[in-house]
Amino acid sequence: MARINRPLRLAALALLFGASAAALACGYCVEDKIASTYDHALVKRSVEAGHHVAYYHLDGPLGKDEATRRALIAAAESVSGVDKGSVRIALETLTISFAFDPKRAALGSIQNSFDRKLASRKLSLFPMRVIERPAELKEITRR
Repeated sequence: MARINRPLRLAALALLFGASAAALACGYCVEDKIASTYDHALVKRSVEAGHHVAYYHLDGPLGKDEATRRALIAAAESVSGVDKGSVRIALETLTISFAFDPKRAALGSIQNSFDRKLASRKLSLFPMRVIERPAELKEITRR
């Protein structure tokens, strides 16, 4: 087995560590994507009212401008069951979240309706997580 000289080995090691750090902070893991639209006050208010909060990845060609943001908010809020004023969007991470009343509409129905609205923009939704219960908030209390 050929031996690799020390400077080359160190350079390769530095490249690997640099690549892994970039992968950790890329913003595309589920937790990073959820964090990009997470609004604790909204989640707390929604869950206390018996509503749920859904987080989705947006897939497809997405403009990263204010007009796109407004159009996505309007499309989401026009879906029956989605709480007005609850839509959060992070265009940088291709993430959208919203609160909804599961007594008015099932999440599957909401997703299908929203997907139909997004189809004209060649966008689709991929579910990531739904917060349904207060325990999922994992609040830390002071002692």
